[in-house]
Amino acid sequence: MYPIGITRFALSLQKALDNRIEDGKWPGAIPPTKYFVTTFELVPGRLAKGRVYNRILNFAHDAAKDRRLHALSITENAGGNPALSPGVLGREVLAMGMEPIIHFSCKDKNRNQIESHLCELDRYSLRNLLVMSGDYPRYGFKGQAKPVFDIDSVQLLLFISAIKKGIMLDERSPGGGQRLRPMNFFAGCVFSPFKRLEAELIPQYLKLERKIRAGALFAITQMGFDIRKYDEARRFLKVKGYRLPLLGTVMVPNAPLARVLNAGQVPGCILPESLMRKIEIESKYQDKGKKARLERAAKQVALLMAIGYEGVHLSGPALTYSDVVWILDEAKRLMPKWRELIQEFLYPDYWDFWYFLEDKDTGLNKDVPSPLGPAGLGLISRVDLFINRFIHYLLFEPRSPFFKVMVKLCKSIQDSSFEEAFTWFEHQIKGALYGCQRCGDCALDELAFLCPQFRCAKFMLNGPCGGSIDGWCEVWPQRRKCFYVSVYERLKVMNKVDFLSSDPIPPRDWSLYRKASWLTFFLGQDHHSKRWDFDRID
Repeated sequence: MYPIGITRFALSLQKALDNRIEDGKWPGAIPPTKYFVTTFELVPGRLAKGRVYNRILNFAHDAAKDRRLHALSITENAGGNPALSPGVLGREVLAMGMEPIIHFSCKDKNRNQIESHLCELDRYSLRNLLVMSGDYPRYGFKGQAKPVFDIDSVQLLLFISAIKKGIMLDERSPGGGQRLRPMNFFAGCVFSPFKRLEAELIPQYLKLERKIRAGALFAITQMGFDIRKYDEARRFLKVKGYRLPLLGTVMVPNAPLARVLNAGQVPGCILPESLMRKIEIESKYQDKGKKARLERAAKQVALLMAIGYEGVHLSGPALTYSDVVWILDEAKRLMPKWRELIQEFLYPDYWDFWYFLEDKDTGLNKDVPSPLGPAGLGLISRVDLFINRFIHYLLFEPRSPFFKVMVKLCKSIQDSSFEEAFTWFEHQIKGALYGCQRCGDCALDELAFLCPQFRCAKFMLNGPCGGSIDGWCEVWPQRRKCFYVSVYERLKVMNKVDFLSSDPIPPRDWSLYRKASWLTFFLGQDHHSKRWDFDRID
């Protein structure tokens, strides 16, 4: 599956896949693996020296010496806050003989800086990447930082897949027309099965399919506590036929962090109210609840082992390496009694929708998808959608009677004295109807006639980020619905939900900024004529 010797972490995941117990020889729904991969998340601070950094290095040193962990992942500006670059710590971890996984996000870099950063990581043999769109940038020097999000996580995975083959330089660039030397990366992705609403959950899985086809070689879940939701993720890959290593994130929060998670202050992270009450009680123990949270984590790891995960991704504040060792040893001890642990990790009252139907015998899931509910779209929105689709068919579909007329009209307007007036006229209409941002590379027809440049805080073209909670955008909670919740509801009316797992929309072409998108469309200059080919990525 992977190039031999690319990284030890990659080979560990391959070994876990290859050592899965055969069906029929395990009393669970999905047979587990005889080999289990464990990683731990390191979170660098804003300084490259000091007590916090030394504690991280000591943890990495102990992990490298003990060899029980297979890799250490290193966050990049976690929570949207500035921090030490993960590549710096990654080099030190690698020098210790430990495998680093570099978190690689889109929030702070445009596509050129992304390529530069990949060259740097290749130079220092930092090849394990965890690709994500990233948290919305927060407070930095004299205020909040500008979000970049030039490309999204799906497009970034496609970019990395191209780099692994050797990208062809644009003819207009220095040395154009040449193919660069391939850079070999082992890239994975993140997704969240912990979404309450159907309109949040289904797009997460559809985007996961896009990520897999774009080149993701492993997947890590968002943190969560409901084992049935974890089971859904593993079962989804099985039902869809994807042979992809899956790691479940197990967060070990202390009481202060649990309060932050429970309040929804960490994008996309869920901590149920009933668990919060339990943690508050435990925090009053003499050890401030440490033993209880370590035991809870060990039970979660045991359950993930039992239901077929290839590994676990541990994280949590102030954990020592000895804490991690205790969790893993206790998980192995508990694993044979995994069925007795299920009820402790079910939170049915929180979720409105499950991807699969419940298996009453196990408390987990069957291989049968749940029926979808009716589209949550009001009459006005349905009329708006109908009118948009009708106009789009008349003017923008090649088989429509007016398409050729529009092509001829746009060719006559291009570079003429009328082009500026035509551009102004288009923007007046689209600005009033859609909040048009004049990108010149319009995707309205693909996203149910909603504009991602206006409505999405991260300008996402290929499905949702993982930051929404209860259908609200992470940037504007309780004020603005997640863009892709709205897109899903409209696509559902159109019977086109599967578009969210189809060939992805390419990145926005900034050379078209402030041009008339009607001109760029009918003249074949925008992304509609540049769809990426999964079989041949240049």
